[in-house]
Amino acid sequence: MEKQRFLKLKSNNGFTMQDLIIAIAIFTLFAGIIGTAIVATFRVQSDSQVDEVGTLYAIQIAEYIDKISFDDVESGMGDSLASMFNVPANFTVTIDVSDYKPDGETLSCVKEVDINLAYNFANDSRNIRIQRLKIKESNEYKEYQKIQEARHYIPLFV
Repeated sequence: MEKQRFLKLKSNNGFTMQDLIIAIAIFTLFAGIIGTAIVATFRVQSDSQVDEVGTLYAIQIAEYIDKISFDDVESGMGDSLASMFNVPANFTVTIDVSDYKPDGETLSCVKEVDINLAYNFANDSRNIRIQRLKIKESNEYKEYQKIQEARHYIPLFV
């Protein structure tokens, strides 16, 4: 009779403490892996968004420089353009302009414009740099081009 009682007490119908600990450990392991993947995905997404916003501001500034007059494009106009386009304070806009003259040319008809947008994200300094050429469109330049073309004109029949 005592043997029957002992068999009833030792039944395999439930979970033991060891089974529960192993199940919780496996669940915690998978939850940690999934949580790490979610955090890494969020960081990459926010990183891409900041780069996208910076690129958008740099392109807007470059397109504005294309629209304004040749004589209005100068070095150091980054602060005024940053306020014009409401660039956030953590972005720094610098614009460097230099004359682009080939050897022997006296008239400045082309400017090289260097737009640099610097910012910090996640303890990392980043730059977005766009270089463009600003070409002077005026009657004076068109006449200058005609003179240059006339110099290279060689008559075929004499």
